[in-house]
Amino acid sequence: MTGLRISTIAITSNSSSHDLNYDYAPNAFSFQQGGNVRTLNSGYSPPPSTGLLYVPDLDGVCAQYLPDNVTRYSDLPMVPPKIAIAPWISPACTLSYLNAAPSDLITAFVFYIPNASAMALPSAHDAAWSLGDGGHWKSVINYPVYAIASQVGQMTLEQMARNSSNDTNAPIDQAPSNQTYIRLLMEVTTGSGGTNLPSIWVFLLIILAVLLVLIGALSLTMHILQRKRRNDLRARIARGEVDIEALGLGKLTVPQEMIDRMPLYAYSSSPDPVVPEKGAPHAPPPLQQPTCAICLDDFAESASQVRELPCRHIFHPECIDLFMLDSSSICPLCKQSVLPKGYVPGKITNAMTRRERYLRRSAALRARHAAGPPTPSASNIMLFGRHARAPPTNSTTTTIPSQAAAVEMGSMSGNNQPTAGQSIPTMSHGRREWAQRRALAMSGVQSSASEEPEHRTSKARKMLRRVFPNL
Repeated sequence: MTGLRISTIAITSNSSSHDLNYDYAPNAFSFQQGGNVRTLNSGYSPPPSTGLLYVPDLDGVCAQYLPDNVTRYSDLPMVPPKIAIAPWISPACTLSYLNAAPSDLITAFVFYIPNASAMALPSAHDAAWSLGDGGHWKSVINYPVYAIASQVGQMTLEQMARNSSNDTNAPIDQAPSNQTYIRLLMEVTTGSGGTNLPSIWVFLLIILAVLLVLIGALSLTMHILQRKRRNDLRARIARGEVDIEALGLGKLTVPQEMIDRMPLYAYSSSPDPVVPEKGAPHAPPPLQQPTCAICLDDFAESASQVRELPCRHIFHPECIDLFMLDSSSICPLCKQSVLPKGYVPGKITNAMTRRERYLRRSAALRARHAAGPPTPSASNIMLFGRHARAPPTNSTTTTIPSQAAAVEMGSMSGNNQPTAGQSIPTMSHGRREWAQRRALAMSGVQSSASEEPEHRTSKARKMLRRVFPNL
């Protein structure tokens, strides 16, 4: 709240051009008012203003409401600061008063409407304070301009006229003998400990604070919603309702403890049952695989150690273990997942929930538009990720071994052979890396270094998703 205080002061005779030495005159005129003060140039941020009161030198019509002996600029010491005061008679007189005031020496200008009957002042945006230039004058004035009530302005000018002389016999009581200037000092305060910002900036700060609160509330709501969706997805995966391979994860690997539980035994081409070295008792694989499809080396009878996957395909453990541990959880031959039904990955991410929700919506949409029983097509099989597989057909189980055997035959004699210009490394370390790259190529899984551009997310989008996880 803007208020003002007017006091009578006695300026000592030794006041120089650099310092103003004064005391408040005892038992003299004093006036204080909180509120009922308008800041007319609202685009300017006014600090608290203090200065000696005077009226700029004008005559004619603009000076018709001024007392004859009112304090002028020449009646004040050279020491600033000063505050100019004048009646608001017309736009022309107001501009003349503003132009007559030295903008580099005054700290504020105070106007009042003479002979106004109402005590309450019009608002700062009222037409009564218009100068007919669309408010341009407010942008060129580099000091605050205030408006006070008519009665306060007239009373102030009367007191200025009584104390405008330099005579020590000025009408104050008990004035010290060494005082030569008896003047009025005005202090305009823009609030007690509050902000000096104009109303437009306060309004903008309030709007900004409201926006920040809304953004924070929206972000918190989205995080709570995403957390619930992650927990729901984890529960559905644990119940076996969601195929985690269909979520399109590029690098879903197999834990070491799960790999250790897969059967490991010496290879045998005999159809008789064998007892595995690790894992539960196990029947011989239904497919007769004399060759590891990854490294293309033949298994040595009763000498080569082989790892059997849940899909019954066998590989050298040094070929398949590192591949499952670091690269993928699918069989390089049949593209089936080796993870058990209901296996839950260690971390359920927001990307997994978004993809699973998209899969369910797409499946429901296809079911509504299908004229008959849905027939799997190549586009439907590959639509939802690199690891998605087609639903089982009505063929008997004997066709699966024949297809896998054909793949294995191709791996030994045709398409899976190294191309021209490629050679199989002989060193153990280089051979392991070559076997892992070959397993990746067979499974169709891309490494993180060659990830498809459409799956990359910009840094700005990643940062935005930290705030709004639903994006």
